[in-house]
Amino acid sequence: MRPIGYWAKELDRRLEAEFERRLGGAGVTRRQWQVLNVLPAPADEVDREMAPFLSSAAELLDGLVDRGWARRGEVVELTGAGFAAREAIGAEVAGLRAKAADGIGDADYLVAVRTLERMVANLE
Repeated sequence: MRPIGYWAKELDRRLEAEFERRLGGAGVTRRQWQVLNVLPAPADEVDREMAPFLSSAAELLDGLVDRGWARRGEVVELTGAGFAAREAIGAEVAGLRAKAADGIGDADYLVAVRTLERMVANLE
């Protein structure tokens, strides 16, 4: 049996490849999706917990601003085009998640996530 570190890295590698296959044609990377997915729409309340993450994602934010998907103000937020892109890309990502979790029940998925979360916490 291979150790958990092998499987964590292999899953990450395969998720990255699947993102590229599904979204690469649209010029969207997995990291850009992650940023796009947490940006507030103009009517949304800003998630202050995401501020440190977003401040470390300046280059990704620049790309989203350049595309017209986000705008900078007091906070960075989605534009209407960005909201539409997030919805469209989100549908693709939902399909990817469903493929990755195929055959895994909710309880097993929750155990896997909680186990990884605990291992991370143990190493903090």
